[in-house]
Amino acid sequence: DSPYFRDLFQSMHQNSHTSSSWSLMSGKDGEEVVAQYGCNTWGLEQSLGSYISSFLTKMFETEKNKYIVWAYNDVGLILISELPIWVTNRSLYVANPVSQECVEIPSHAHLKEVSCPLGIATRTENGILLDYRVVLFDEDLRLLIYSSHTGLWSLNTVDSYPSALYTQSPISLHGSIHWITSTSHSVSIDLYATGTSSVQCRVTSFPDFGQHPKLNRSFSTCQGSLMYMNIIKVDGTLEDKLCVWRLNSGEWQLVSEITPPFIDTGFEYIQLGTNPFDAKTVYFWSMKNQTLLSINSHNGKFVFETKLLSSINPGLFFHSVVLPQWLYRIPNTMRMV
Repeated sequence: DSPYFRDLFQSMHQNSHTSSSWSLMSGKDGEEVVAQYGCNTWGLEQSLGSYISSFLTKMFETEKNKYIVWAYNDVGLILISELPIWVTNRSLYVANPVSQECVEIPSHAHLKEVSCPLGIATRTENGILLDYRVVLFDEDLRLLIYSSHTGLWSLNTVDSYPSALYTQSPISLHGSIHWITSTSHSVSIDLYATGTSSVQCRVTSFPDFGQHPKLNRSFSTCQGSLMYMNIIKVDGTLEDKLCVWRLNSGEWQLVSEITPPFIDTGFEYIQLGTNPFDAKTVYFWSMKNQTLLSINSHNGKFVFETKLLSSINPGLFFHSVVLPQWLYRIPNTMRMV
């Protein structure tokens, strides 16, 4: 809890790209696909997926199969939901699987209706986690929001809200939650917008909107930014290229475009996402070779990796889970489990 120690600790690790543990997780069953751990910051002896799995086992024991990690947060928190997600009055938890902290979210009358978890957003200041907000959809596509600051649920509507559910696990980043709709739009809601009485919503078209990309649309993150990649025909040449974009102030900026070797030999790869610390490194899974492939999106060089932890089922979405530089304590506004 010492600000001096926290600042000193973070300054010692801020310049190392290998100082934080991270994992690529399957969006369907929560299985860990790729992991980097035992890094300089914390020296963890297990991967993040292992900590999450062991935490669920310890927390719920024989009832582990009744609960699922529904959302991951950019400050290391996870949102746990009781299964099935449409059960009325189900249990919800916010936890830090590394520090083993866990908070049970209080029930509310609205939770007795059909509702679906969306994600968890957070607000931090000077290394302190001030507040988290758990967000759910109800059956009328309104937002149910729980605030740890007030300990209360609220029912919210947002301006310009699209009448379409998400197609991949939403991503929480810098107090906002991002997801992709079934109409192939990017949607962001800012849970901590100032100067307004309602939650701010932004709908953004993808940079390849109107084209016919070869990959399913999905997000990943890199160094605090939302990333998107796909294979499209580039204007002027009509040549297939793998393009990578970064979302910056509501606009998609092209990071790189290359012609990877597998485009000409037939597409037998599943995209996994971007390296969370290196925007030029993207990951694919070779269905033919059952091997992880990393590609340098600047020069086209590729490497068959050996970090694979489990097999991959085609058609799933994947997202990165990154341990932050500081293990934030969950605000002690409710009873700890």
